[in-house]
Amino acid sequence: MSCRICKGKLKKIINLGKIGLVGSFYRKKSKSKKFKISLNFCVKCKHVQINEKLNPDLLFRNYLWETGISKSNISLINNLIKSFKKFKMKKGKKLKFFEIACNDGIFLSILQKKLKCFAAGIDPAKNLINKNKVKNIIRIPDYFDRKTSQKIKLKLGNFDYIIARNVLAHVRNPNEIFKGVFNILSPNGVFIVEFPSLLNIIKYNQYDNIFHEHIGFHSLKSILDLCKLNNLKLINVDNVSSQGGSLRCYITTKNSKLKKNKILNKIYNTEKRNGLYETKTLLDFKNKINHHRELLNRFLKKIKNKNKKISAYGASGKGQALMEYCKIDNKIIDAIYDKSKLKQNKYTSGTNIIIKNPSYISKKKIDFLLLLSWNIKKEIMKQEKKFIINGGKFIIPFPKPKLLG
Repeated sequence: MSCRICKGKLKKIINLGKIGLVGSFYRKKSKSKKFKISLNFCVKCKHVQINEKLNPDLLFRNYLWETGISKSNISLINNLIKSFKKFKMKKGKKLKFFEIACNDGIFLSILQKKLKCFAAGIDPAKNLINKNKVKNIIRIPDYFDRKTSQKIKLKLGNFDYIIARNVLAHVRNPNEIFKGVFNILSPNGVFIVEFPSLLNIIKYNQYDNIFHEHIGFHSLKSILDLCKLNNLKLINVDNVSSQGGSLRCYITTKNSKLKKNKILNKIYNTEKRNGLYETKTLLDFKNKINHHRELLNRFLKKIKNKNKKISAYGASGKGQALMEYCKIDNKIIDAIYDKSKLKQNKYTSGTNIIIKNPSYISKKKIDFLLLLSWNIKKEIMKQEKKFIINGGKFIIPFPKPKLLG
C-alpha cells in the first residue's frame, strides 16, 4: 500500500500484532475478531500511518463516543469558539459554520446559541444523528469527501468557517477531506482542523492512540503537504490540551487575503529538531512502547499480588487499545466504569470486561482505579472525589505508571 497523502512508498516500523475493534461493545462475553495493526512511515513525505484497511462502516456507522458527555470537551469547545476572534467577523452578516464529524451535535448547538449563526454538519454515525435531534441545525448522516461536498454546496452554498475536530486521524484519504473543504469554503473563509499531535504521541509515549479508528498520525508537515496538494494554505496554529496534546491548525484558500503567522516556522522547526521526520525516532518509539508495556504490567501485578481490587475508569478507544497491548484482561480488571449509557452493561471487545455506571463505585470495595481516560484526569478525579476520600487511589498509566489520590 502507498502513502495516504503523497502515494509514496511505506516502510513498516512497528508491528503491534492484532487487536479488536476498540469502538465495539457486546451485550455478552464473546470471542471478538481481532485485526492486524502496524505503524508505517512514508519515505517520501514522512507521514506516519497504519497500513491496515477496514470497512469504515464497521468503525463509524454505529458510534458510541459522545462529545457532550465530558465537561472537559465542553470547555475545549468554548475555547475553540473564542479562537474565532483571531479573524475579523463581518458585522451584520449571519455567519455560516459547517462541522465535519459533528457527532452528537453539541458543538453546533453551543455555536448557534453563542453566535446566532447558521450551523450545519455531517457525520456517518446514524445512531447519534437519529438519537440527538438538534433544533434548527442541519446534520447529514454521511461521510465527508469531495463528492458529498458538491451536494452540500448545491443545497447550502459556501461556508465562512469549517471545523474538523479529532476527525482527520480517522480519515482513509485525507486529500478527499481537503478537496471537499476547498469546494465549500468561502474565498476568505477559515478551515479549522484539530488533531492529536504526533510529536506529543511520540514524546510522551502515548501509544494508546494507535488503533484501527486512527489511520493517520499528523504533524504540522503533513498539514502543510495536504494544503499544498489541494489549493489551500496554512496560516496559523495553536497548541491545545485536547487528547493529551493537540495541534489546532487554521487554513484558508490559496488566494485568500489572510496572512501567515510566524509561529508556523517555530512549530515546524520544533518537530524537525525532535526528529519527527526521521525513521530512527519511530524505532526509538517502538522500544519505548515495549518498555512501558512491561512497566505497567509489573505495576498492576504488584498490586494484585497484595490481594487488592483493581477496576478501571473510562471505556474509551485509547483505554481499550492500552488494555489489549498490555494484555490487561478481566483477571486483572474486574470492571470498567463509564458515564456513557451507550456503553454501560456491555462488554469490551477483546478483553471481555463489563462496563458499569460510575454510581456503583461507592458501593464496591475498590482499592484502585486504572484511569484509562487519563487525558481528562482532572475532571474524573473531581467527579470521583468520594472514592479518593474513602482511601481509593487512581493509577495514571502515562508517561510512567503512578498513583494519585
